[in-house]
Amino acid sequence: MKKYLKQISGIFFLFFVFAFLLVSCDSGGSPNGQNAPGDKKSGLENQNSRDDFESAEIPEKIAYEVPEMDCGGYGFTVLAKEPYLEIYWITADMYAEAENGDPINDAVYKRNRILEEKFNIDIKQTIVSDIWGYIPKIVKSGSDDFDVCYPVMQQAGSLVQSGYLLNLYEVPWLDFEKPWWDQSINDSITIGHKLYGAAGNIVTLTNDATWTVLFNKNLSKDFEIGDHYQLVKDGKWTLDVLHENSRKAAKDLDGDGTMTDLDQWGAITQHECVYCLFAGTGQKVIEKSKDDLPVLELNNDRTVSVLDKIIDFMSDGDAQIKADDAEYTKKYANVWNEITTKIFAENRALYEIVNFNMVQTLRNMETDFGILPLPKYDESQNGYYSTLQYGNASVMCIPATASNPERTGAVLEAWAAESVNTLTKAYYEITLKSKNARDEESEAMLDLIFSTRVIDQGLFFNWVGMLDFFSGFSQKKNVDFASQYEKSESKWIAAIEKTIAAMEENN
Repeated sequence: MKKYLKQISGIFFLFFVFAFLLVSCDSGGSPNGQNAPGDKKSGLENQNSRDDFESAEIPEKIAYEVPEMDCGGYGFTVLAKEPYLEIYWITADMYAEAENGDPINDAVYKRNRILEEKFNIDIKQTIVSDIWGYIPKIVKSGSDDFDVCYPVMQQAGSLVQSGYLLNLYEVPWLDFEKPWWDQSINDSITIGHKLYGAAGNIVTLTNDATWTVLFNKNLSKDFEIGDHYQLVKDGKWTLDVLHENSRKAAKDLDGDGTMTDLDQWGAITQHECVYCLFAGTGQKVIEKSKDDLPVLELNNDRTVSVLDKIIDFMSDGDAQIKADDAEYTKKYANVWNEITTKIFAENRALYEIVNFNMVQTLRNMETDFGILPLPKYDESQNGYYSTLQYGNASVMCIPATASNPERTGAVLEAWAAESVNTLTKAYYEITLKSKNARDEESEAMLDLIFSTRVIDQGLFFNWVGMLDFFSGFSQKKNVDFASQYEKSESKWIAAIEKTIAAMEENN
């Protein structure tokens, strides 16, 4: 139990609360203008050490407040999406038919049996291929086919604007001040003090969608790169170091004078990495006003400097390979397997910038690899920042047609709380640390990554292709940010204003 107790935000912050230790994990700060990210300490100083919590214990029973409720065998239905290519983004945290020895499956099964007995309900799951299209059809028809749904963040943003979801702050018994809800994420996506999608212990896909950087220990040693973990601790893991080391490790193995997927690379990336590296510098697209309304804050000098450095790396065809480049998507049916996983597993890449859902594909990799946070902009940046892949991170939502919000709220509050000693323990300690992380230093990196996640409301709603705005820079060496921004600014502002107006009208 003791090794759970580290300073980690959101889904893991609950451990400290129940250890009677009040810890502040502010992951919402970000720079404005030319300022470097705010008040985080450099390196790992913003982390409490393992020893700080050695004498603390987590109670076996989590206390939460919901009414006694006999639902008469009601079929409580969860709506989830199909996995991608059958092996990625599997919704494994909602439903389990029976125990089968897998830690996640068995934890879910145990938790659901507790809930079914407590409320006299029958938990069911409906899987659909197009959850984004399915929800509007059901809500428009006035049907009550499901009680809770888990769309990905960007889909949730669209559903919010159309009035298909309930304001979770108005649902009885949901208490988002409790530690089993991720307050950092939830607070980041509110508009006008209204919340329509929530993250926390109730869902693991949010953690699967968190970005990280993997490094190959053998190649790191071969190229005498030094101790990556010490770089992080010293606050010296930066974009310049990533780029420099990537160029050092890349090699034309077949000697044909052209770098292809058959060669050795410094880093494996994808077009979306422009954004995740941008977020890693603490820069944000949207900040909030005092009225909790979105304000466009992208256009400043530091944004330009950050993007220049990221684009220099992402456009360097001698340093990194993008798995989703057109030449590879045409060549392979599954580039994530044939490029991302294969090249790294075959020791042909020093780094892989990827989400945690992909880390599980490397369980059989013989060579040891380590886990790092996203790099800083430069050494003067105070602390590291992590972010999510918004097209895959899920949030809990309740449809506007929910016939009994009191029942739904009570069940979901208990669901999140009961996940503390079941799902969270299995996911974080057993699956991530024991199976995927290969050394104690990686465990510390995991805690650092999860404790420093920054959620940008602009990417949650993805107003007029904000993500595409960043991805579009990934193959261009010379980018005129000012002209590109000028083309988008008025569209973004109009979309933001439309969203605010729609939410006021629908609620």
